[in-house]
Amino acid sequence: MNTKPTRRNFFGAAGAAVAAPLAASAAFAADDLAERLAALEDQNAIRALLPALLADPGRMALDASVRSLTADLGDAITVAADGTASARIDCTVEIATPIESCGTLVEMARLQGDGLLVRRERRVLVGAFVKRDRAWEFESAKLEVKS
Repeated sequence: MNTKPTRRNFFGAAGAAVAAPLAASAAFAADDLAERLAALEDQNAIRALLPALLADPGRMALDASVRSLTADLGDAITVAADGTASARIDCTVEIATPIESCGTLVEMARLQGDGLLVRRERRVLVGAFVKRDRAWEFESAKLEVKS
């Protein structure tokens, strides 16, 4: 038997030593990929809920003066391992407040369905979601001043 070391023997032994960590990292990468895919699916499911919520601000139990919400570009959805998630959405809010009654002109405007001071502001809608029976549901929301 030839006991003289050769390149083939060296690469055979080195190959086994290199292959073991690579196999372990591939298994770790597959688990990580599955977790990232599940998080992306959860984020997309929450994004699918947002148009219906923005169309009906009353459903979110916001201030009664909020008339409409329009999502601007950009949102940040964070999914937690405990089945909860939070979403931060930049939006334009239309707020209508009644004009203070100070005379007959305001009273006439109110009788004609007007008499409101309408303004638009940039805000951040912060929503909380919870996963029940493998489906995401809206839980609560609040508006924050955009910093």
